[in-house]
Amino acid sequence: MRRSFVILRPVLAAALLLAVPVALAPAAYADHAGHGVQEAGESAAYLVILAPGADPERVMRETGVTEARYVYRSAVRGFAADLDGRQLAALRSHPDVTAVERDGEAVGAPVEEGTTGRW
Repeated sequence: MRRSFVILRPVLAAALLLAVPVALAPAAYADHAGHGVQEAGESAAYLVILAPGADPERVMRETGVTEARYVYRSAVRGFAADLDGRQLAALRSHPDVTAVERDGEAVGAPVEEGTTGRW
């Protein structure tokens, strides 16, 4: 019995080391989640992802979005726009909208100079 605990100790330590960052991640990114209450008349940048085949311009017209920063048609269907609370609510209830996320900065892993990115 003592031998099995000696083997399990490093496994349990590794599991704990992996679990702590995962447990803390939601708190670290809470400011960027875009789930806060938006004041009337206030606008913020959002990314809107649509169902495959949906027309971004049609969805924008139907939800009162008059201007988009970008319209996406290749890898995904959707658009990026500054939205007020009324537009945000309309988009979240639109049947062609699959996701609405507050726009923010993404941080990638540093890349060494001269690497090709190939494995």
